[in-house]
Amino acid sequence: MQFIRQIFEGDDSQLRSFTIQFPDGQTAAAVNTPLSQSPESVIAALGLTPPQPALVIMGGAGLMERTGLDDLRAAVEGGLVRFAQESGVAIVDGGTSAGVMKMIGESRSKGGCTFPLIGVVPRNVVTYPGFDNPDQQTTLDENHSHFVLTGGDAFGDESTMLAAVGWALSGEGQRRVLGVVINGGEIVKQEAYARSAGHLHIPLLVLEGSGRYADELAAAHKAQAADEITAETLLKGDLHFVALSVGSENLYDWLNSFFRF
Repeated sequence: MQFIRQIFEGDDSQLRSFTIQFPDGQTAAAVNTPLSQSPESVIAALGLTPPQPALVIMGGAGLMERTGLDDLRAAVEGGLVRFAQESGVAIVDGGTSAGVMKMIGESRSKGGCTFPLIGVVPRNVVTYPGFDNPDQQTTLDENHSHFVLTGGDAFGDESTMLAAVGWALSGEGQRRVLGVVINGGEIVKQEAYARSAGHLHIPLLVLEGSGRYADELAAAHKAQAADEITAETLLKGDLHFVALSVGSENLYDWLNSFFRF
């Protein structure tokens, strides 16, 4: 993964973490970082120690349909979150109080879980206690344990850092790392393509039935891709598919098998 080191070579300055205190009493460790910062120094600043298996969530924030949300919530709670807690797996996602990220945070809180839940998001698009941002588009989710607040001015600017944090947590492949495609729109489409055809290549699990791009990928896998990016993702990626309809227990078992616990 020499290329991954090269793209983050531009800035390896010392980072200092700080604490975000949410109104409900929850706290999270956070760090502000340029996009060029090495992910190893980012996780070190947060007090996280590799190698640790990791799930990298590529999930939808807005525009999630109500249909199927009960099945998705069950899969998140009984599949992803339960597995992460029982197996000591970190979860890295977009960190905002919306969509899949909010659902994962709520499930972690509901279960009294202690696994690291790390949100990676451009600082300029969010607000949080102690940072009153007039340009904010959303808030941070109070149920995350850590935040990586990156440079960039738009959602999607953080995508490479998000995946790289998961890769760094795994000890650059010493432990397994898996991307999970849940719902999603154009940003998730680009992320899935980058993780399949780009230099930071990681396996992807697609949750079929979660809506939008996850379902587009699943449909293209069974038939023919409707566009070049999806076709390249399927051709070059290490993709796996699990339908929400099989239930959370089957998803849990699949994850257990993949990570070989």
